[in-house]
Amino acid sequence: MAPNDRLRPPFRWAFIPSQNAKDGTIRWTWRAFTQTGEAAMESKGSFETLTDCMNDAKAMGYGQP
Repeated sequence: MAPNDRLRPPFRWAFIPSQNAKDGTIRWTWRAFTQTGEAAMESKGSFETLTDCMNDAKAMGYGQP
């Protein structure tokens, strides 16, 4: 009998930097995709640092087994 391991979508997370054309600052957003490449979730806003962006993603399930 195979173990009953549940797969937890989303399977792929992307952290996306975007540069403001006016002042050159970088803001971060994240997106999570299913195994078929469909967007499953995305951040509600943008973040000043990658750390803040990753913390928000972790609150939504990023990195959890």
